[in-house]
Amino acid sequence: MLFITHAITGATIGLASGNPILGFILGFLSHHVLDAIPHFDQGSFYLSRDFRKPAWLGAEHHENGKKFKVMRDWAILLIDMASTSLLSLALLLGHPPSVWLLYIVGATGGLMPDILDASPFWKHRFRATKIGKFFHPIHLFFHWPLSSRFWHIGIATQVLIVFGGLFLMLGYLF
Repeated sequence: MLFITHAITGATIGLASGNPILGFILGFLSHHVLDAIPHFDQGSFYLSRDFRKPAWLGAEHHENGKKFKVMRDWAILLIDMASTSLLSLALLLGHPPSVWLLYIVGATGGLMPDILDASPFWKHRFRATKIGKFFHPIHLFFHWPLSSRFWHIGIATQVLIVFGGLFLMLGYLF
């Protein structure tokens, strides 16, 4: 999934929970629920075959190792992060710090699995740790990226999730 999908879903959960700790935990868990939905992300360009289902439906995950060595991948990531940040700022302006806290903690929980296990800067070091060796197979188990050939389906699922999250979130913000 893209950054914006995990962040908006986690933020919505954080706001709905009203509790920063619960918001973070539920945001973290939501990451895996979202990853189990067919989606597009940078990894879609590197699947060695059409990936029609996730490990929880019996598929094996095969990616080649070229991720983030192409300017396109960095452009997708930076546009995704910038649009998420600008949207979040627009939603939060004028709200008290307690709302910001719930939003940011929930969004961080939603993003944390990818921050730990998918960052091109430290994913290999993380996966070499005891926690990483335990967590990485769990993260992959729920992951259902579609190959780039099906990008339109993978983007459509995320657009629906983001707009649904924003619709719910607006009830908590206004």
